[in-house]
Amino acid sequence: MINEQKCWQLIKDAQWKSDHSYNRISSEWSKLPSDEFKVLKDFIHGKAKELGNKYHDAWLGNDGGSGIDASDDSWSDLRYDVIGRGEEFYNSITVDKLREMADGYDYEESFSYCLQL
Repeated sequence: MINEQKCWQLIKDAQWKSDHSYNRISSEWSKLPSDEFKVLKDFIHGKAKELGNKYHDAWLGNDGGSGIDASDDSWSDLRYDVIGRGEEFYNSITVDKLREMADGYDYEESFSYCLQL
C-alpha cells in the first residue's frame, strides 16, 4: 500500500506544470496497481476537500476579504492545480496566493482529470 509520501512523490513525478497533460498523467497512473491508484485518487480528492474547507469563507468573501474570484468550476480547478504543483506548493498556499492565482488565471483545468481512467 502507498502512503502520503508516495502519493506526493507520484504527483511530483507527474510534472503537471510542465505541460498540464492530464492524458499523459492518466496514462502513467493507469499502470499503477488498482489498490494504489485508489489510494492516490482518494488522497488527491481529500487534499482538494481540505483546501475547499480551509478556504471556503475566503472564496466567498466571508472572511472580510474581497473573495477569490472563481466560479464553482474554476474554484475546483484552482484547488486541484494547487495539488498538481506538489507538496511544497500545497503546504505554502495562502489566501493571498489563491486570490493572485485566480485573478491572474494562473491555474489549469483540471488536475483531477488525471484520475479518470
